[in-house]
Amino acid sequence: LADAPVAQGSPSIDGAELEKLDAKSPGTLKANQLLELAEWQVQRKRETAREFQSKLAANSALGKEKSTQTELFRLAADGDTTREALAAITHLPAPLNADLLYEVWTGTAAKNDATELARALVYSPDVKPQASPALAVALELRLAENCEQFKVALPKALKDGDRRALHLLTKLTNKRGCGPKKTEDCFVCLRDQGDELTATINAVKSRRPPSYPTP
Repeated sequence: LADAPVAQGSPSIDGAELEKLDAKSPGTLKANQLLELAEWQVQRKRETAREFQSKLAANSALGKEKSTQTELFRLAADGDTTREALAAITHLPAPLNADLLYEVWTGTAAKNDATELARALVYSPDVKPQASPALAVALELRLAENCEQFKVALPKALKDGDRRALHLLTKLTNKRGCGPKKTEDCFVCLRDQGDELTATINAVKSRRPPSYPTP
């Protein structure tokens, strides 16, 4: 019974013994030791992430450093430390906080807990208003569901949008995809202002978004 798997929670083996186990080959450890060791390793990662979070809270200017952003993205991608990383990002000064959350959300094609939470946070009522005008355009375009909503967003994109909005606008040039046979134009309300759509696409294409390390 002593070697039966243990439930997740605080390790029952003391830290000194766990450090010794950590140095051993996994093939030499019993099941309960492996489970306790795994839980301990997760706790250590979270403690390190919380320390990093506290460090940023005490000196938010560190958030502008590429090395800090790289570490935040690394922690966000690790399911064990996602929450701590995104909490740290959320409390950085605006508009950096919204920009970094957007990067976590859109920086990978794969959907996971980190990208879904980052999306929810960037649209939250206390973060979204802090977004830069350029990011606000991308956020509005991502929520748009019909032609009229895209039409309302076009002037804002023309004025403030950057390359983060480019692919969202380019799809509006497609004249197929609606109707029973998917051959009808989904964005017919924009066709009488084709020059505006072209001008908007060219405008956002010319504006570089903030540069961050790859998540």
